[in-house]
Amino acid sequence: MHLTSNKTVRLYRRVADELVEAIRNGTYAVGDKLPAERELAETFEVSRPTVREAMIALEIYGVVEIRHGSGIYVIEPEVTGGSSESGSPRDLDVGAFELIEARIIIEGETAAVAAAAVTDADIAALEALIERMVKGNETECEQADREFHDYLAGITDNSALIDTIDHLWDLRTRSPLASQIMTRAQGGGREARIDEHRRIVKALASRDPSAARAAMRHHLEQVREYLLVATETAEMETLRQKLRDKRNALSRRTGY
Repeated sequence: MHLTSNKTVRLYRRVADELVEAIRNGTYAVGDKLPAERELAETFEVSRPTVREAMIALEIYGVVEIRHGSGIYVIEPEVTGGSSESGSPRDLDVGAFELIEARIIIEGETAAVAAAAVTDADIAALEALIERMVKGNETECEQADREFHDYLAGITDNSALIDTIDHLWDLRTRSPLASQIMTRAQGGGREARIDEHRRIVKALASRDPSAARAAMRHHLEQVREYLLVATETAEMETLRQKLRDKRNALSRRTGY
């Protein structure tokens, strides 16, 4: 199935629109289980994160229900809230995975620029922010995290980069879809994220732009992977468990 070439419509929104239309025309009825995420990704020729965002958008609008341990089921034939004039789901703004992708590109290069301009005082300030992340509660950790990335952008003394990164962080809470996904993942992976920030500071302290770029990109790529895990339906965990059981059974039979 080839999607429309209208680039002004976000990918997750196009997937959501087509699924709503499939529900309306009877392809899927109330109570039906939707195909697995991987199958939907192949059908719509998009990535699994895009399908994930589409599913969460439809859940926000009350069209589907994500049932842990089972899958995703249709619960309403129509969009129950926030629809556009055409009856399709209203755009929920940028999704968390699209946002992370932009941050990987922009903040990676920002870290590289900062590595050439960073001072010892900057390193001390960044380390202090990491300590706030370590000692603070969830809200305080999140605030210190943002200040870390804002401060790093400030080291570049480039107002365009500073404003862009500030805007990307604003989208985390301003965009309903990004906010919903971030909320589902909130509180997990904290120690790993803090360690990643320490590696960014170490790379900056070495004044190595390539190392700083790589450390920042690695951090944000790990955030993306964590979001995928945190928003994954338990259906995938069930499949993984079946695979583990098969491997264990094979191991018992073969002795390996």
